Amino acid sequence: MKYIILLLALANASAFAQSLLDATAPYDALSNFNELLTNFPDIATSLLTNISSGTERQTILVPSNDAFDDYRQRNGADVGSLSSSDVGNILNYHTLQGALSSDDIQQPDGLVSNTALTDPTYANREVLPGGGRLSQVVYISSTETATGTKIKARQRNALTSVDVQSGEGNEITLEPTPGNWSGGVFYVVNGFLTLPVTQTETMTARDLTAFVLGLERTNVTEGTNAAQGLTCVCPIDEALGTLANTTGNTTDGPASLLATLTRHGLTGSFYSTNFTDGDLIQSQNGYPILVTRQGDDIYLNDARLVGSNYIASTGAVHALDR
Repeated sequence: MKYIILLLALANASAFAQSLLDATAPYDALSNFNELLTNFPDIATSLLTNISSGTERQTILVPSNDAFDDYRQRNGADVGSLSSSDVGNILNYHTLQGALSSDDIQQPDGLVSNTALTDPTYANREVLPGGGRLSQVVYISSTETATGTKIKARQRNALTSVDVQSGEGNEITLEPTPGNWSGGVFYVVNGFLTLPVTQTETMTARDLTAFVLGLERTNVTEGTNAAQGLTCVCPIDEALGTLANTTGNTTDGPASLLATLTRHGLTGSFYSTNFTDGDLIQSQNGYPILVTRQGDDIYLNDARLVGSNYIASTGAVHALDR
């Protein structure tokens, strides 16, 4: 009931110039977030003050009090006990570029949204000309459901679940009714985004352990994690397990384990929204990969994506059925 009341309040919120702190202060369910902002004024300056109309708009994902409780249970400590730099990275990852409308976040193929997170520990994607760095992203998807039993977010005229995917492929749910503040809009979320980790840590988190084992056996784990702008499309364990445990040829020739793994590496950050039907892309070793879309399914050659958009610090990880 408290979220229904909160959503109605957000839907009627005025667009008068006010800081994010002022805009969220009236809602008891967001009191922990407001306390976090006031306890870290140096890193939350732009959220504590009014933003001029000429400033680039932003979308802030505001964790509810339940999200703070969940974080405490999972990590054994409060978010507020972290260092200023850690809290700053968390707030930056919850800051999306542009003022995203409800329609923006409910696109049929999903939305990859850039954030304000640029710390190279968590955002080590492609380096731009001149030494600039691409910020880290989140993937936002929405799904209409047949019944209300699985609904985690509601619209007035449809039953829709809107999920935000972050580091390690972890998901939180977004309430798709925006509130307004002087710097853009904000949405309430039921959890904290996970800061991205390395490729192999991301694979391990998604149970792609055979691929990780293959990288270890061919001595390319370090290089894989260090490569900026890398997408790994990993066969699930059932598909790769036998090959990853082979005691035979691991590094020599096109039939080797190393060659097989390299065929599953793409240079650049590829998310599901980048896979266009009919596109022909090349793996790191020049192996041709044809993209086919059939309904909601995406195929890379004859392998179907069964897990996608696991955000890693250097790019992305996807899972294939073969």
